[in-house]
Amino acid sequence: MITMKVAKQIVFRYDGDPATEEIDLDMDGDKSAPKRGSLVERKGERWKVTRVTVARNVAEPFEVPTYRVFLTKEL
Repeated sequence: MITMKVAKQIVFRYDGDPATEEIDLDMDGDKSAPKRGSLVERKGERWKVTRVTVARNVAEPFEVPTYRVFLTKEL
């Protein structure tokens, strides 16, 4: 059985500020999106995931799911 990996876009937002959004494009589908309540290392610091939303991006040149990951410094 062959497992097909799906490309995705993961958008990290720091402390609720839209100006801080950082996009991580995963063309090979190797990365997993963090889960709510988990801790992640980004920008050399530890962040807590407060919320994760998923949307389909139908813009050209290809369609990929977009995971929006909301982070906070409050652990």
